[in-house]
Amino acid sequence: MVECPRRAMRRFTLALFTIFLLMPSANAIAPVDLSEKQGSFGGYSLDISANNATSSAGGLIENAPTIVEVYTATWCTNCVDSEHSLMDSIASFESSSSEFNHSTTVLTHHRFISESEDPFGSQEGDDRWNERYGDASKEATGGLQRAPPTVAFHGNMVRVGSVAEGESLEADYSELLESRLEVNEQQQSIFTWSGNNSSGTLTWSLSTSGTSGGPTSDDYKTNITHRIMVVEHSAYFPEGSNGLEYYDDSVRAVYTLGTDPFGQINLDLPPAWDGDDLSLVLIHDWTSTPVEDAEGDEDEGLLLGFLAPLALIGLGAAAIIRRD
Repeated sequence: MVECPRRAMRRFTLALFTIFLLMPSANAIAPVDLSEKQGSFGGYSLDISANNATSSAGGLIENAPTIVEVYTATWCTNCVDSEHSLMDSIASFESSSSEFNHSTTVLTHHRFISESEDPFGSQEGDDRWNERYGDASKEATGGLQRAPPTVAFHGNMVRVGSVAEGESLEADYSELLESRLEVNEQQQSIFTWSGNNSSGTLTWSLSTSGTSGGPTSDDYKTNITHRIMVVEHSAYFPEGSNGLEYYDDSVRAVYTLGTDPFGQINLDLPPAWDGDDLSLVLIHDWTSTPVEDAEGDEDEGLLLGFLAPLALIGLGAAAIIRRD
């Protein structure tokens, strides 16, 4: 049977895409700075087990862990080098002394869309990645929204590739780890889980005594979307072709909780790949837009709302004229 040209072109495009991802970068790719537009904070985590229990996690945002997000795949060979450098930089970061807390929450997202080998990703995870980091990835790579390996620090510093820009990849990552924005010291992120490792009730709250991260002047409007991530601490998958075998901190599911500062939701969780080592991580994704843009959108909406009835009247009049 002869394959149709459109299907053949799709196969060819997918093959080129795969070759690009598999091919190590010849040159270092500079990080993309999104700190004026967006970021993430929170990162408090809670281990859950097969036994029914009620437990809580959280605290002040100034003491919250630094959030590091990794985009990877079980076939990505240069992702292994990236991960080793990242873990070394995190170890140095956490052992250093400073005014603020140096703990770290690592969230490893696995490729899902159009994926045939990697079993750990999710549609919701890829959708969020595209929404938050897709444009930055396309800027860095020349068009790819999801290019393993990519590491995002604090939700706003996006580094694609595994070639060092400075003296080493570890040094590059260390610099980005230190680039944390100032936060509102009085804001608190707290959540409670009542259930087990398969289902339960999540209650969360983010105190509204200000905005963490992002521009805080009157020139910007900041919106915050709350999300819970289900993370598996370690999963054994020797079938992956990058030779890693054990995959740590894999995000198995992403649930968007909305924009209300507090709430409650019943959740059914995905099963662990192996073992009993799931945890829940609450993060808050903020996005800032200039007030003049927001006001422009609002004014445009008001104008459209005002013009819509006039347009309907005009259409009705035209119909009457045509009928006559």
